[in-house]
Amino acid sequence: MRFVSILGDSISTYEGYNPPGYAVYYSGEVPAINGLRSVYDTWWAKVIQTLDAFLCVNNSYSGSEVSGWSFPAGVSEERLDLLRSSRAEPDLILIYLGFNDFGYGVRICRSENVKSQGRDLSVFRDAYAFMLESLRRKYPDSAIVCGTLMRSAVKGRPNWRFPERMAGISLERYNQEIRDAAVQQGCYLADLSAMDLRYETLDGAHPTIDGNRVIAEAWIRQLEDLGLLQPSAGSGRDSASEGERK
Repeated sequence: MRFVSILGDSISTYEGYNPPGYAVYYSGEVPAINGLRSVYDTWWAKVIQTLDAFLCVNNSYSGSEVSGWSFPAGVSEERLDLLRSSRAEPDLILIYLGFNDFGYGVRICRSENVKSQGRDLSVFRDAYAFMLESLRRKYPDSAIVCGTLMRSAVKGRPNWRFPERMAGISLERYNQEIRDAAVQQGCYLADLSAMDLRYETLDGAHPTIDGNRVIAEAWIRQLEDLGLLQPSAGSGRDSASEGERK
């Protein structure tokens, strides 16, 4: 028996499946507008079902970035502490976070002229590395998997082009930071971006039912390549999850 937690943004939200008080994009009429019939049409539910696992916590917050000095930044202690339930620890933590950092043009690193001590959590490089350090400290027995950011398409607009740069910074720069941080911090890398797939949206960011399917298939292929589809010996937990099985 395995338990999976998700650390993400609006792309991975769904009404009734995120911690109380969280901002949720897929709520009200939004799921139906995007063709989603139930939570089981989300990318993460499809992945958990393929893993034959249970949801521990979906810690996804709409509009959140990795970077920042306080909640709801992905690097914040409040977010990272909520990846366990009251009765279970996650065996796998899947991170799909950073699209808003790209969208808002968050700086990759500090200026070379800045000589301050310690990490600057307002920049992507420092924040992502610190987030992984914190996760490894808080969840030493969990497999932490970092997903690079996929490009999107817009339904019904074949001539729409994904904006490769925001505020002068390319998506690839953020993805390379994710790759580097995963290696440096001893985490798994799901290089979704390298698969060169486009997921369908209505707005350029949030996946439709077909977009969720593409994201799920990319995650599943990467987890298979990493040898994480099947539980390893001794990875099961004795405690029961409070989450629903997906």
